Amino acid sequence: MLKNKVKQLLYDGKVAIGAWVSINSIDVVEALSKVGLDWLLFDMEHGSLEVNDVQRLLPATNGTDTIPLVRVPWNDFVTIKRVLDVGAYGVMVPWVNTREEAEAVIKAVMYPPKGIRGFGPRRAVYYGLESNTEYFNRIGDEMLVIVQIETEDAINNIDEILSVKGIDVAFIGPYDLSANLGVFGDVEHPKFKSAIEKVLNSCKRKGVAPGMAALSVEDAVEAIKRGFKFVSIGYDIFDLAKTYRSNVDKVRRYLSFLT
Repeated sequence: MLKNKVKQLLYDGKVAIGAWVSINSIDVVEALSKVGLDWLLFDMEHGSLEVNDVQRLLPATNGTDTIPLVRVPWNDFVTIKRVLDVGAYGVMVPWVNTREEAEAVIKAVMYPPKGIRGFGPRRAVYYGLESNTEYFNRIGDEMLVIVQIETEDAINNIDEILSVKGIDVAFIGPYDLSANLGVFGDVEHPKFKSAIEKVLNSCKRKGVAPGMAALSVEDAVEAIKRGFKFVSIGYDIFDLAKTYRSNVDKVRRYLSFLT
């Protein structure tokens, strides 16, 4: 049994649901980690979070069943090793378009001889209070590796990308993929639908879990019905804004009846 609950769920063919974190607040992370999500993904690509922010926020998930993951801003060895050293249990890497780029992700995540990650875990071993040897021996199996499939090149190379041993999830962001296919936001366009099917079929052949950034709860349910296994159901800052907008509109409508 893996300690990484999300990886175990995906290994068993089950669905893992989660949400994005971009608000730099321990309160937000702690609250979200207690609502029943399988994972939280700290967003360093489009959010304002840096490595020191991630290190400060990750402990807010301690004692919960929610696994902390990090989306790094780029396929960069230095950033990947730093977020792993502070305790992330997985990374999402954007803009992976070729087998070689996927191999670079695995090399950055894994210790020798499988990779080139230097040994210097900090919070990951609670500053030396846990066994370095135990961490070194198990973490390669525990780490969740997610590559983003967001371009036409990635779609064309999908079988080669997912042939790289160690890739756990092929993740699709509808806006990025549709934009790069020339049909921004049109998730019903035949070109977009064809790309989605190609990813789903490749995932089945290669034993990789397909992932989707759902745009709503309804989209998440539909994605799960289609076979996606790693599915986001929310993004903190956008959900906060939408909830308040909805509440404001309801009160404004009530006030309009009083005038």
